[in-house]
Amino acid sequence: MKLIFLIIPFSLLLNAQHPGDNIVRQGGNAFYNYEFERSIEILGKARKDYPDHPGVHIAWAAAHWRKDEAELSLEEIYTNFDNNLKDVESIYDSLLSIYPDNPEYMLYYGCALGLKARTLLGQKKWISTFFSAYRGFRIIQKAAQLDSSMLDAYLPIGIVEYYSGLSNTLVKTGAKYFGLNASREEGIRKMEIAASQSPWAWTESLSVLSYIYQFIDIDKVRGLEVSKKLVEEFPNNYDYKIHYAVSLLQTGDFKSSKLILDDLDKTLHKQRPRHQKGFGSYLNYLWGHYYYIMGNEEKSLEYLDKCINYYFAELDAFLGEAYFLKAKIMDKKGNRAEARKLYRKCIKLDNFSNVITLSKAYLNDPFEG
Repeated sequence: MKLIFLIIPFSLLLNAQHPGDNIVRQGGNAFYNYEFERSIEILGKARKDYPDHPGVHIAWAAAHWRKDEAELSLEEIYTNFDNNLKDVESIYDSLLSIYPDNPEYMLYYGCALGLKARTLLGQKKWISTFFSAYRGFRIIQKAAQLDSSMLDAYLPIGIVEYYSGLSNTLVKTGAKYFGLNASREEGIRKMEIAASQSPWAWTESLSVLSYIYQFIDIDKVRGLEVSKKLVEEFPNNYDYKIHYAVSLLQTGDFKSSKLILDDLDKTLHKQRPRHQKGFGSYLNYLWGHYYYIMGNEEKSLEYLDKCINYYFAELDAFLGEAYFLKAKIMDKKGNRAEARKLYRKCIKLDNFSNVITLSKAYLNDPFEG
C-alpha cells in the first residue's frame, strides 16, 4: 500500500514451467498472507535446491525485506535490503554470463537492479530513484523485446513509465532523453494489462493500481474493484484490508467500511511490532475520515490528531490525507490561520498525492464544505 512502485516480489514468477515452480509459489503465497518466516524458509531452501530458477532469488530478497519492514528500523531495513540485493544481482549476473539471451533471467535481473530504487524512493530522492530504476528498466525492456508474450514485464515497464510521467520536469526530460514514454496514462494502461492478463504479475499490479486510484489519479470505482479483489484473494493481508477500507469510504459504503474498520481494530494487536505502529497510523486516519463523513467532526479531529502526532510509517500518503482533512475542518470552523498552516504541511510532503493539488487550491480559496 504504500508508494511501492518499484518492488516486484512474487508477482513476477514465470509463465514457463521450471523445476521448483510449485515450491516458489508456496513461498509467494506465504508471503502475501504475512507468513514471513515460513516464506523465507521455503524460498531459502528453494534457492539451494533450484539455483537456476529465475524467480526464486528476487522472491527471497523481497521476503526478507518485508519481514524486516515489520520489525526493524529504517536504517536496518535499507542496509539488509541492499546487502541482499547485491547477493541476488551477482547470481543473475552469473546466470546471464551462461545464458546471455535468456529473457527470463533478464527480467529478474532488471527487477533486482530496479529494486535498489526502492530505498531511494522512500527517502524522496526523485532523481536518484529515476536513474536507479532506469538501469533495471532497460534490461526489462530488452527482455520484453526478446519475448513479446511475456506479459508479466508490463508491470515494471508500466511502473517506470507512470513514475516518469508523474515526476518533475527534470525527470521527464531525462526519461525522454533515454527513449522512455513518460506517460501516466500509458503506464496505467500497461499495469492494467498486467493486472488482467498476466499469469503472475497480476497481484502486484493490482496493489500498485489500488494506491494510484485511491491517492493520485483518483478513480473511486476502479480503486474499489482492485482493492476488493486483493482482499478476497489474500484475506490475512492487513495491508490490503486497509486499502479496501479506503475505497469503501471513498465510494460511500459506510456500513461495510464500519465492519472492516472494526475488524482492523480487533486484529491490529496480532500484527508485527513495527506494523502495529505503521498500520495504527493509517487506522487512525481512517477512523477520522469515517467520523468526518458521519458528521462528528470533534471525534474526527481526535483520530486525525492521533494520526498526525504519532505517525509511524515510512511513506506518508495517509499523513497528507490527515493534514488535508483536518485543514478542511479548520476552514469550516472559521480557523483560517490553522487551516492554511495544515495545507502547507500537506504540500510540503511532496508525495504526488491528489490532496497536495487540492491543498494548493485551498490555500487561496478556503474550503466551505
